[in-house]
Amino acid sequence: DRSRQRDRDRGRDRDRALDRDRDRGRDRGGRRSRSRSRDKDRSRQRKDDQGEDEAEYMERVAAAMEAQEDDEEKLIEERRRKRAEILAKHKKQQEEEAGVVNPTATALGVGSNQAGTESTAKDAEPMQVDSTNAPSEAAAAAQSAHEEKPPQAAEEAEEADMFAADMFDEKSPSDLPTKAAAGVKGFVDNWDDADGYYRARVGESLDDDRYLVTGEVGRGVFSTVLRATDREGNKEVAIKVIRANEVMYKAAQTETVICKKLSGADPENKRHCVRLLRYFEFREHVFMVFEPMSMNLREVLKKYGRNVGLSVAAVQKFAKQMLVALKHLKNCGVLHADIKPDNILVNDKHNLVKVCDFGSAMFAGQNEITPYLVSRFYRPPEVVLGLEYSFPMDLWAIGCCLYELFTGRIAFPGKSNNEMLKLFMDMKGAFPKKILKKALFREKHFDDDYNFSLMEEDPVSKSMIRRIISNTKPGRDIAAALLAHGKGLGDADRQRVVQLADLLDKMFHLDPEKRIGVHEALQHPFVKEPKT
Repeated sequence: DRSRQRDRDRGRDRDRALDRDRDRGRDRGGRRSRSRSRDKDRSRQRKDDQGEDEAEYMERVAAAMEAQEDDEEKLIEERRRKRAEILAKHKKQQEEEAGVVNPTATALGVGSNQAGTESTAKDAEPMQVDSTNAPSEAAAAAQSAHEEKPPQAAEEAEEADMFAADMFDEKSPSDLPTKAAAGVKGFVDNWDDADGYYRARVGESLDDDRYLVTGEVGRGVFSTVLRATDREGNKEVAIKVIRANEVMYKAAQTETVICKKLSGADPENKRHCVRLLRYFEFREHVFMVFEPMSMNLREVLKKYGRNVGLSVAAVQKFAKQMLVALKHLKNCGVLHADIKPDNILVNDKHNLVKVCDFGSAMFAGQNEITPYLVSRFYRPPEVVLGLEYSFPMDLWAIGCCLYELFTGRIAFPGKSNNEMLKLFMDMKGAFPKKILKKALFREKHFDDDYNFSLMEEDPVSKSMIRRIISNTKPGRDIAAALLAHGKGLGDADRQRVVQLADLLDKMFHLDPEKRIGVHEALQHPFVKEPKT
């Protein structure tokens, strides 16, 4: 009996031990489950925090870019003000030497009316231009009514729409508040807003009832563009109304002189520069009347899509027209200084483009060194570095436009001048030392050994730090990028893409003296029409 009792006791002890082991196992499993749950919660929290950090970072970057754009616009306006003062002083000296004193308004006229009857397919001989006498030419030929009646452009014949694909958009110009000009009567009145923009009203009549305002096309930093009907002939026109600001008022004088010179040298309207029809002053604003166009290429990009681009045939056609315009500018001794898709207009048939907005344009020889000339994405290396610049500057910008038209993407989307240089070198390699030695702004971007100093934001402190890059080799192939974008094209179009890549490679030469010239570009296989 005692033996059986001991066996029962041992059995109960074993059962208790098994129960304890099962309880321990359940506890361990529960702890593991709770631990895994806590780990998942921590992981989710880290991801949420990281997402918030990235969102905050992108907001800071966007705010910084917007602030930088505002700073650049202010610098551009200051540069225009200084240039206007220099021109005014120079003009006054000329008038004193000639014994002539003219009122300010007469400076909006223009002198020479040079003939230029060749077609776009023929090369014109360069005209000799004395750029320093431009304001005097204007004053000598000023009229009470400034008008020109252009012939119909030959290129506007019936033709199929060239847009085979969709494109891309970027933000329109931002507003730049400035104070109205002091000491000029009427610059701020009930027809102006607080920033000096003219308050146009639909149905309003301008210039002794000649023009009927039908709408507003858009507003930029320096002007408002109105849509209107010219009652003389019942034709639609575009009217650029300069802001009531002394700097812009003087800049309008230079712009008008340049536009009249370009129109006078192109009587047949075949040089692909938008035509100034006439201009007048009203309520202390300068009104510039232009031929109407459908939209600019930036608006076309927005309307037809993103990141796709035009057909290579359309890019080829527009490339020739833009280069013809550039050749005309060079023949007239004019630097545009702000070529970009926003400043290239297209007609409603989509078969003709014209360069517009000569508000930043200047006569060759009047250019000053500044790092903020030309909109940043289209700004050439010589401007960023502080080198002498001339006509090759506009060739670089045309190349940027052609790249963007075909790919739908900006060629050099730098957020600063420093990053622009990095992108240039990613495509073309290091800058020659002989160029850097002459650069006024070299120390901002290169060390004493000519190594590139890339400015980056420290991910921890968020402050800007300098990273030295001693070995800058090109890693971006233009032809490969264009062919990858145009995959699926036929053999003929692929050959055109290869030719476009070769042209862009020559347009993007870092040394402006070695960059392809406009006459040579017009003879390039991509641009030159094949003989039949």
